[in-house]
Amino acid sequence: MEFRLFIARSGSAKNAVLRQRLQTMTEVQEVTQHPALLEDIGRECLHSIRIAHSRHPIGRYTCLMHVFDFTEKPEYIAIADYGLGRVFAGVDFAHRLIEKGFLTEVSQAEAENGDLVAYFREGNFKHVGLWQPNGRVLSKWGVGHLYDHALFEVPESYGTAVRFYGALSYEAAYELFVQFAQENGIPFENADP
Repeated sequence: MEFRLFIARSGSAKNAVLRQRLQTMTEVQEVTQHPALLEDIGRECLHSIRIAHSRHPIGRYTCLMHVFDFTEKPEYIAIADYGLGRVFAGVDFAHRLIEKGFLTEVSQAEAENGDLVAYFREGNFKHVGLWQPNGRVLSKWGVGHLYDHALFEVPESYGTAVRFYGALSYEAAYELFVQFAQENGIPFENADP
């Protein structure tokens, strides 16, 4: 089964301004300013973005850690902290999952609650979130908050193309991460960590 990337076609000036403003907001390193900045953006650009409740401190996880439930899991942290954190659930891990076919692509119409919504810019993975039953996305933006948002209510750097993939359980994602870590020189005491 082959699917094509879903490309944002809104092209509206308002959507472009919103995405530019969201980009600027996410570049502000002082995350405590983000809620006020989001409110300011809402005065200029209509949007439906809401800060979602996070079970974990927002500074302790990324979008990939969120979708695979790696956040604050000791076994993930032990690997990610090894060797000054050079192996972690980041862009390289996402590319490996996609390129090796470890993620099963589905159409947007087939996407179910908890499936992955991956964002691409110029063919490169940039971001991922979780599809929700109401057709919205729950995703962690950079150093910032966890957000509930419409499909293309995201910073412009995330690109204009999305792909949908079936969800991976924590166990399956962790096993793939261990393989990725081994391939990148992280030693394990035995063959089956």
